[in-house]
Amino acid sequence: MKKVWKSRRLDEEGEMGVGTLLIFIAMILVAAVAASVLVQTAYKLQQQAESTGDEALQEVATGFRVLSVWGMTDSASAVIDTIFIKVTLTAGSPGINLADTVIEVTQTIGGSTSSEVTLSYSSTAADADKFTASVLRDMAPTTTAAMMTGGDVFQIELDLNSTGGIAMELDVQEQITVVLFPKHGIPTYIEITAPPTLEANSVVTLK
Repeated sequence: MKKVWKSRRLDEEGEMGVGTLLIFIAMILVAAVAASVLVQTAYKLQQQAESTGDEALQEVATGFRVLSVWGMTDSASAVIDTIFIKVTLTAGSPGINLADTVIEVTQTIGGSTSSEVTLSYSSTAADADKFTASVLRDMAPTTTAAMMTGGDVFQIELDLNSTGGIAMELDVQEQITVVLFPKHGIPTYIEITAPPTLEANSVVTLK
């Protein structure tokens, strides 16, 4: 009887051991799947965080720095009909392509907005719907004429004679606001006010 009892006890212990082993293997498989999901999720989150960080840095760091603003008065009348804006890039800014930049010009008369137009880039000449830019200093010449990189200095020209089909010439004490909008980054605001006296066919320092 003792031998029979021992044989049954060993069989029962063997069955319990197999069940425990199966449960253990299942737990290992579940843990492995969970770990794989966690690693994959962490990798995706890291990639997304890096991409978001790069975009945020680009939006914050990209922009123009205005060095000076001057204008030319008409040869026949003492009104400023052409504006020149000398710009460079802000410290740490990545390159900006002026071909992707738009300029908004708003004229203010009597303290209120009278007209507003948006200009895009032209490689030939400034006109009613376009602004143009010339290179004063190019630190890294590229095949793209309108591409600004660190250390470059460009001079933007605005023709106020018929900006957007509207005459925006500046008479004494009149004001316009110019906003430079790069494709990415922060806009640059410039308030330009004509001096109290103007002479025909002369250069006027505005900023």
